[in-house]
Amino acid sequence: MALRPLHRILLLLTLGLSMLGCNSPEPPLRLGTNVWPGYEPLYLARELGYLERDRVQLVELLSASEVIRAYRNGALDVVALTLDEALLLRDGGVEAQVLMITDTSYGADAIIARNGERVADLRGRRVGVETNALGAYMLSRALSLEGLNSSEVEIVPLEVNQHEEAFLQGRVDAVVTFEPVRSRLLDRGGVELFNSRAIPDEVVDLLVVRPELVESRPEQLKHLLDVWFRSVAYIKAQPLRAHAFMSTRLRLSPEQVKQALAGLRIPDRQHNQALIYEEPSMLLQQAQRLNEVMDRRDLISGPVDLRDFFVPQGIWE
Repeated sequence: MALRPLHRILLLLTLGLSMLGCNSPEPPLRLGTNVWPGYEPLYLARELGYLERDRVQLVELLSASEVIRAYRNGALDVVALTLDEALLLRDGGVEAQVLMITDTSYGADAIIARNGERVADLRGRRVGVETNALGAYMLSRALSLEGLNSSEVEIVPLEVNQHEEAFLQGRVDAVVTFEPVRSRLLDRGGVELFNSRAIPDEVVDLLVVRPELVESRPEQLKHLLDVWFRSVAYIKAQPLRAHAFMSTRLRLSPEQVKQALAGLRIPDRQHNQALIYEEPSMLLQQAQRLNEVMDRRDLISGPVDLRDFFVPQGIWE
């Protein structure tokens, strides 16, 4: 039976909308970070116009704890985290794969105290720390190297956006923190008792992605990789301009930004792939060591399954 004109029009409209839906572009990847110099190439890439905002949307949160919560809740597609935080996600049953290494910390993570000379001086004192993120691991490692355990200090749970105020107001005697808060507290008379140089290659920062996106949205992930390394190259070629831009966001002087970046190692594209995929994989070895330490110290419920921990290398091509 022939369709009446109105029915025919409605059917054509429905088919047209359906076709538009099939051909509509993917929404931008939602990439979440907290404030950390090692993540600044992302924001510099956006400022320089390298990062296409309809392909990747940057979401800056106040702390690593907030980033983790947002990823767990499905509000983010890609997140900037430390290696131990990636293990915490997988320990909690949240699917996450390593896309790339942003940096390794060589002094940019630290324990800053009001006074003292060594970590042992923290015995019986109030220490502010993000208990469910890197801070818990840093404090555990620092104490263990002095033969102490966490029961010998008074732990005060603080997210990183609370560190500076709590320290300056005297609500804590020390904080386990990182740049740019580290530099600002040192400028205000803080004393550094410990930093990540004492545990080389243990504090690794990453971009972590939901595994299903590697298959469903590979071009956006490839774009993200490309603009990251383009931005890193710009920092090396134009350090004064790059540091000036970063100084505003980090609330540091350009010279402090330079010093903060000196506490990091940012691998280039080739080195990044080598650290992840070359046998034996440096990153997998460190993940295994970290897995064991976190398990022994009850920071995770048990050894984390590290199979398929990295995205397939083909995404880099």
